[in-house]
Amino acid sequence: MHHELGDDGQDPKEKINYKATFRLLYGLIKTRKRPFFLAFVYMTTATLLNLFIPYIVKYVIDTALPAKDPRALLLAAAVYILTTLLFLYFNYLQVLQLARAGQDLMVDLKQRILAHILSLDLEFYSSTPVGRLNARVQSDTSTLYALFTNTVITIVNDVLMFAVVFCVMAFFNLKLTLMLIPMFPVLALLGWIFVKVTSPMFVRVRKIAAEIPGFLTEQLNGISVLQAFSREADASAKMEALNQKKFTAEINVEIYTVVFFLSIVFLHPAATAAVFHYGGGMVLGGKMTVGVILLFVMYLGNLFEPIFRFSEHLSIIQRSFSAGHRISKLLELRPTLTEPDRPHYLTSVRDSIDFRNVWMRYKEDAGWVLKDVSFTLPRGKSLAILGETGGGKTTVTSLLFRFYDFQKGHIEIDGTDIRKLSLGSLRAAIGLVQQDIYLFPGTVMDNLKLMDASIPDSRVHDAIRLMGIEAFFKKHPLDKVVKEKGANLSIGEKQVISLARAMVLDQEVLVLDEATSNMDPHTERLITTAIKNLLRHKTVIIIAHRLSTVRNADRVMMISGGEVRELGTHDELLAAGGLYAKYYRLQFGEGE
Repeated sequence: MHHELGDDGQDPKEKINYKATFRLLYGLIKTRKRPFFLAFVYMTTATLLNLFIPYIVKYVIDTALPAKDPRALLLAAAVYILTTLLFLYFNYLQVLQLARAGQDLMVDLKQRILAHILSLDLEFYSSTPVGRLNARVQSDTSTLYALFTNTVITIVNDVLMFAVVFCVMAFFNLKLTLMLIPMFPVLALLGWIFVKVTSPMFVRVRKIAAEIPGFLTEQLNGISVLQAFSREADASAKMEALNQKKFTAEINVEIYTVVFFLSIVFLHPAATAAVFHYGGGMVLGGKMTVGVILLFVMYLGNLFEPIFRFSEHLSIIQRSFSAGHRISKLLELRPTLTEPDRPHYLTSVRDSIDFRNVWMRYKEDAGWVLKDVSFTLPRGKSLAILGETGGGKTTVTSLLFRFYDFQKGHIEIDGTDIRKLSLGSLRAAIGLVQQDIYLFPGTVMDNLKLMDASIPDSRVHDAIRLMGIEAFFKKHPLDKVVKEKGANLSIGEKQVISLARAMVLDQEVLVLDEATSNMDPHTERLITTAIKNLLRHKTVIIIAHRLSTVRNADRVMMISGGEVRELGTHDELLAAGGLYAKYYRLQFGEGE
């Protein structure tokens, strides 16, 4: 199952999977070869122009000055200015091109991550905090953006610069150039040690960085509870502990980064001193001109500039590959519930919904949540499901939506196993009104249409009239602005809107999961009347604790301990004097 991959586990020894991350990065670049190639051309041109400047200096010192030629000096100055202006122009083009290509790539990656997250099962969301997913889409992709817009192309450019500079230096004096060779194995060894040591450290930093928005999201979502119980200080203390944890992890990484960088920096003055010593001796011996030694000193800066940048970029690369590692792990997750190879498409429920001997548990080592559940719901009829909390009522409807799969038995719609049906067509045919309602920012009309502008207003008005709830929408007009999560509406008001939304979407089967909970008597009567009207037009499953909402259902099913205890009409179950009759007497006091 996907959650077992432990995307957010805190394994201190976990290292970056460079192969998987490289595949992800290459796949992103592969479709954008032309923009990145164009940026590379601009950067290469700018680099070659920059490398031409030391040669101009050599020309001035070795040729123009000894010849005392003012025209040669003026020409050198003009070429120097022109070279610098062209360098700045091509550098501007390269930065602009990379920014465009990088933004396009990041937008595509974010859309890909979001589409993948939306395809995962509810089981994944039950074990993964929303804040951590937000960190994937925002923080980790932003880290990758720095890699694409600067680091990768700069490294390629630096390799080119390093090669050209080395070849030019070798052309002017091979012996002095070869003297610099021993420093390269030292650089390689330092780089290998840095990557080896810091790989798990960067993974840990990214994980802690994802914990902070996750914790913050949870606390802000529960702010009313925190304030009601005066737990603000406790939440602040936990946030401070998380920030301190991140600070410590970041500092440890930065210490290694600084030590690595300073080790690299020391090699530059060491190489310059060697050039002064050996090159100066060659000048004194008449084997080399002053212009060449100055060219060497200037080119040493160009030679070490890529090395310095690489030492800085190595930290960015580690951070980026750590972010890419976590993104690739997320993208590798696969939903437990998948579309069948040759799906049947549900267009309507012509006959019935059948549960036959269904057994279900959430994990293999857990107990059975449903045990041998069987019932038939004919088209156009209604079924009320009642029972104690945790008895399995909601699980029945979750299986109907295929939010989870069952282990034994059959669930069929018109004789077709729902596991052979297209998930999209199955869920499009069934509407859901839950106890916990989520409304989106926008108007009441927007929420009734579920933000789908293609739905005509007339369908909304028809649904409201059909349900007989015009009075409610006079009090809450369709152009009323709804705040995030419906914060400016009561729970009962949100449930009325959610019920009307299910009617507007015109789904043939409706599941009402505690649709009348948390309502005042007036709103409950309103909803009860609306449900009576729905029962005339829809196939309805009603999950409820309050029996006043199920009296008009065609059949009533009592579930206890995951088993069907009683099944019949309201009058039949009352006459039987069993569990339903007991529930009824407890709520209404009849017969006591």
